[in-house]
Amino acid sequence: MGRDLGSIFMELQLVKNKELTDCNNELNSDNYNAVVRKALLVYKHELLESLEMYDHYLDKRETLL
Repeated sequence: MGRDLGSIFMELQLVKNKELTDCNNELNSDNYNAVVRKALLVYKHELLESLEMYDHYLDKRETLL
């Protein structure tokens, strides 16, 4: 039917370890502009998601009142 939770967890752990290694490699590089640009893009994306969720909350709140 499906994979067991242990194998899924191990796979996710491998992916996270690879992402952490890649992140550390970027931070150790001398190309700080690219690192800052990526961080700002992530921040912008998270901010837009938060604003979208807040708009959704306000819409739901108005319909409940």
